[in-house]
Amino acid sequence: MHMTMRKYRQLKGTPEAAIVWVKKNLMPILKKSKGFKAYYAVAFDDGTIGAINVFESEDAANNANKQVHKEVGNSASDMLQHVETKVWKILYEDHPRRSTDTVT
Repeated sequence: MHMTMRKYRQLKGTPEAAIVWVKKNLMPILKKSKGFKAYYAVAFDDGTIGAINVFESEDAANNANKQVHKEVGNSASDMLQHVETKVWKILYEDHPRRSTDTVT
């Protein structure tokens, strides 16, 4: 498993407007990406906004990043300025039980 972190500077609008754009434009691309597992929109401490995504492999993460970078440049460049993209290998993953899970 690998995760991608992408950071953007908001040029206009609000973070909420960026999320509306993400839902409409990026999520369909990511959901079609081979190996896509999860998406998290985040506000970083330095005032930038971004995303953390989880993929099955490094290749899947890198391929999706190319598509995302292209889409942001094509239709969100007036709203978001790309700051950086990084990919890391996930060494361990665990998810707590949801309240609807039952113990047997």
